[in-house]
Amino acid sequence: MTPTKKDELIRDILVLENSIANPKDDREICFTFHQVISKLLSNDGFTTIFNPNPDTSNFDFMCTKQDSRDRICISLQNSGKSVHENRVHERVSFAFNYPYDRLILFAPHGFTSACYRFVNSTDPLKVELLTIDDLKSWTSKIEIESNLNTHEYEDIIKIVSKTFIEKIAEDSNFLLKIEWRELEKTIAELFEGLAFDVILTPPSKDGGKDIILEIIKKGIPHKYIVEIKHWKSKQMVGQKSVKEFLKVICNEKRESGLFLSTYGFTSNAFEGLTELERKKIRFGDEEKIVSLCKTYLKVKSGIWTPLQDLQEVLFEQTH
Repeated sequence: MTPTKKDELIRDILVLENSIANPKDDREICFTFHQVISKLLSNDGFTTIFNPNPDTSNFDFMCTKQDSRDRICISLQNSGKSVHENRVHERVSFAFNYPYDRLILFAPHGFTSACYRFVNSTDPLKVELLTIDDLKSWTSKIEIESNLNTHEYEDIIKIVSKTFIEKIAEDSNFLLKIEWRELEKTIAELFEGLAFDVILTPPSKDGGKDIILEIIKKGIPHKYIVEIKHWKSKQMVGQKSVKEFLKVICNEKRESGLFLSTYGFTSNAFEGLTELERKKIRFGDEEKIVSLCKTYLKVKSGIWTPLQDLQEVLFEQTH
């Protein structure tokens, strides 16, 4: 899927959301949904058409693939409230009798939990229940999958990391879904996008540092190190880890360091640090990570240009 097609999909989904929130008539929602679903399914080689006889088959759209017997039927359930199991059961029965290979039901206001339990038991017909959020996820997934076929490993990591940055900027809870090494790669991509020279250290034997950053300031190189703690246990970073990181900064004669902890620091983590040591090490939590992600997106969108002083970006909203 080309970036242009992705942009079209994002725009169409926004129009669809607005049509649902401020409904004028059902035809508008139906037409806009068709714009979205036809683009999504075309990526798999399907052609989607309005069903000329919806009263006969009870479906709004039919999809076929050239040189294939695969057929998809799609039903738009614009009821103004969550769809119940009996409605889904009815549509499944129609699809099975025609027969179709796959049934897609789209409900702007979602489905009851009983609907999901029911479709998990349907066999051999494949049934998918879609909401607006599912359409957004589908769009994002197709972009990544299509790029995986044409890029080298390093480029694939960048594509995934950029997607993670978007997700974190939108909702910090997405951090809960990311493994520690994925977060390290994501933050490395983030700093690279902000115009730092970046080295991501190996996952083992990193010497107490995850990322090495370099900037050139008035012709002089300045190096910083970043340590990231992202424990699934949601454990806070304590005094011992802080002291160990400070030791690495001093031993390697780095300018200073940034310690990022997704779940923050204990109340005594900074006890015993001298004034000079506090200048050598800065601390950031979830809020700092989200802020960096938002800054990255501003830069990539052209809203903001980096940056007179990258050190300021590195250490703002830290303590």
